[in-house]
Amino acid sequence: MKFQIDRDELLRGLGRIQGIVERRGTLPILSNALFQVREDGITLAATDLEVGVTATLAAKVTKTGAVTLVAKKLYEIVRELEETELTFSLEEGSRVRIDSGKARFSLLSISPEEYPSIPSGDGVNFVEMEASLLAEMVDRTMYATSTDEARYNLNGVFMELTEDKRLRCVATDGHRLAKIDKTPQKPLEFLSKGIIVPRKGVGEIRKLCDETDATVELGLRDGFLIVRRTGLTLSCRLIEGEFPNYRQVLPDDPKVRLLVDRERLLHAVRRISLLAHERSRGFRLAIEDGVLELSANNPDLGEAVEQLEIDYSGKRVETGFNARYMLDVLGSMISKEVSLELTDELAPARICPADDPDLLAVIMPMRL
Repeated sequence: MKFQIDRDELLRGLGRIQGIVERRGTLPILSNALFQVREDGITLAATDLEVGVTATLAAKVTKTGAVTLVAKKLYEIVRELEETELTFSLEEGSRVRIDSGKARFSLLSISPEEYPSIPSGDGVNFVEMEASLLAEMVDRTMYATSTDEARYNLNGVFMELTEDKRLRCVATDGHRLAKIDKTPQKPLEFLSKGIIVPRKGVGEIRKLCDETDATVELGLRDGFLIVRRTGLTLSCRLIEGEFPNYRQVLPDDPKVRLLVDRERLLHAVRRISLLAHERSRGFRLAIEDGVLELSANNPDLGEAVEQLEIDYSGKRVETGFNARYMLDVLGSMISKEVSLELTDELAPARICPADDPDLLAVIMPMRL
């Protein structure tokens, strides 16, 4: 095996897989990237058995072959090299030599035959979707995924095709929920039964969307969601299990609806949370004639109160929420105003952008 490759071309490819390769996994091979050197170029691949990526790189190939190299260390080496062209060659044994001007490195390689297979896009019925639209849906929901491995069916984003052929993404950790519906140019019929895409896979999909200004292609294969753009294919193993019936927690008929400036509310919650209890992060929210009052009390530090003027006249409503959850919701939205909908102290709050009915978030209340 021998090839020459542009330093920046290789650096982009290696940078793309850094979030996927295992650093301290039980299988040493998963710390490596697979190089498959063909006459027409190189295929660079990495996987952690749950998420896999395959990218094509341009190179001048002298001799074909395949090797695996430690992805993180190779990335660090290539990043420090100054020459624009690098030469890779397989030495006797299991070493790969890298030449860059007067610099030379020799890295150990694990046999490529041990590298696990990564699902490809061959035979998949792909559907095109606008990359910017998919990125937006990820941004509005991913924050609400659970990190509790015991609740594995909540460790990702639920994607489904609605009855009116819209794409819906939902995420929840049991304390808050985010839901968004959008209409792609083409309906994703293969999502009619719904799938759960793991949090790490969703993050890699978001990166992929940033790498193109046009469309991406999505399809299913053997329990994997396959997403690809020109020159790169991403595979995400789907979470097996049933996503909870999220419709049951959506408030049906809130008693109070009011419009609040999103930035003002976000910064007020952030300030109040400075004196919230370190463990619960709880704060009180109360509304009455013309006033929305936020307050927090910490026996070890003191208390904080802030009032915002609102257009409201009616019965006083008071409840409590986790400040971090509220900040996550408000931070995920971009509208100038949000609609805050409340019922009573024990009912969840519903928050929607004032100008986007397709997006909503629900936060469960806290007893304070």
